[in-house]
Amino acid sequence: MIQINKGDSPPNLAATQTRKNREMNEAYDKKPNDYINDVEKFSFGKSYNTDEVRNLLAKKQHNKCCFSEARFVGDYSDVEHFRPKGRVDSFPDNVPSYPGYYWLAYEWENLFLCKTRPNTSQKRNYFPLYNEANRNCSHNDTYVELPKLIDPGKENPRDFIRFRNDEPISIDLEDRGQFNIDFFNLRHPEFEEGRRTKLKTIILLKKLVDKLLSIGLPIDDPEIAESIDLLRYERSAEAQFSSMAIDVLLGWHHM
Repeated sequence: MIQINKGDSPPNLAATQTRKNREMNEAYDKKPNDYINDVEKFSFGKSYNTDEVRNLLAKKQHNKCCFSEARFVGDYSDVEHFRPKGRVDSFPDNVPSYPGYYWLAYEWENLFLCKTRPNTSQKRNYFPLYNEANRNCSHNDTYVELPKLIDPGKENPRDFIRFRNDEPISIDLEDRGQFNIDFFNLRHPEFEEGRRTKLKTIILLKKLVDKLLSIGLPIDDPEIAESIDLLRYERSAEAQFSSMAIDVLLGWHHM
């Protein structure tokens, strides 16, 4: 996971949010118990899942899954609601509560692009808090929530998760990093294989640079310079699994 600078909401999404929130808030205020008891449901449509939204999310996330940092390459992606819109299931016992964070269904800060497998297998309708009593259950609530999940749009995941070679490890004292590693299954073989392949490439390039320098070639030699440029790219936000690369290359004096 890396921090994502999302910027402003797409104009059409912001306009939809204003209109839909007015409609949903008024409907909830008229019959709150019906929505709480799942007698009435909100209809969200797909206005949060347009090409405009998807394309801008892909650009802001450097075409990488917001949770795993795996690149989207010809596979499916989901527009993920960080706070679930329709209902919230308790973690880990799956008891549903309604109506969910309906007022955030079109909120730009609440939307991310992620791989389908983490969304359907891990994230689902969960949004665990440290204090369940502080959960905002309607647009009228103003509690300060303390989520267990790391919000990559508002927090720097590297404050909680770093890498030992290709293995994600928790570094915070409260082990919030470990909760997210386990919750999003960041050690899934699909991600481990990708990180392992990248780690091998990084190590080979490092060895090549060190060997060429050891035999007397200057650091501005084209082959050395190209290899260092490639390693710099692997640390950049645009690269797949860049958080791992940052840690693997930390302290290497040629960066």
